[in-house]
Amino acid sequence: MSRRIRVALSGSGFRLGAHLGALQAIVDAGYEIIELAGTSGGSIVAAMYAGGMRLDDMHQLCMRMDWSPMMRFSPWAVLRFQALCTGKALEAFLKDGSGGKTFADLELDLKIVAADLLTEKEFQFSRQTTPTVPIAVAARASASIPIVFPPVSAAGALLVDGGTADNVPVSDLTVDEVPRLGIYLVSDDTALKPGTYGLSTLAPRIIDLMLAANETAHVDLDQRSGATIVRVPTGYASSFDRNMPYATRQRLYEDGYRNTQLALSSI
Repeated sequence: MSRRIRVALSGSGFRLGAHLGALQAIVDAGYEIIELAGTSGGSIVAAMYAGGMRLDDMHQLCMRMDWSPMMRFSPWAVLRFQALCTGKALEAFLKDGSGGKTFADLELDLKIVAADLLTEKEFQFSRQTTPTVPIAVAARASASIPIVFPPVSAAGALLVDGGTADNVPVSDLTVDEVPRLGIYLVSDDTALKPGTYGLSTLAPRIIDLMLAANETAHVDLDQRSGATIVRVPTGYASSFDRNMPYATRQRLYEDGYRNTQLALSSI
């Protein structure tokens, strides 16, 4: 009989392979995931898993996927939405990957975290709060990096990247006797030497810097409440690398698997 577990996936950018490795380690250890929460990149993995895509298929997709079309610059988006990309390609990908399901359609209890610009607070998509919303729309909202993607209007809110509110959404998991596990992709980047750098180098570091205090506070509270946090160092991979080398993707997957496997042995 499978042991039950509740899992939260942090923001990840295009380092999604680490989350897939973590989920595979959880399944291989004989656990049944009964609740899954995700923020930003983590919400993409969570939505596709909850929508019914097999982990093997997700792994193969992640190993070969070129994410460039999802972040293609659009002059129309700049004029219409004051953003660099429209986000339509990302939403179409998510709709296909999640089977077009709504939260009410899911067997798994899914929580997706975004940030509401109207209230300046965290916004949670779930079966209880937004049953008729497609999980693809929720993941698209949670992954809406400000300026890169336009905000998403849904459920009476105006939503952007969930990482601006809670990048490691363990606090959105139900607290009971079932173990809670947070997969936290740590951006332990090597320090740069003084000099001039382009936006492709600085952008992910700026985002990581803004999230740092948020993450530290949330993770500390989650651990105090009894959750297990799996830290997966990912500084060797850029969260903005849309078509990273296969070797880097595989390393992310293996690091996610190994660190999660180790954490599960102590639960």
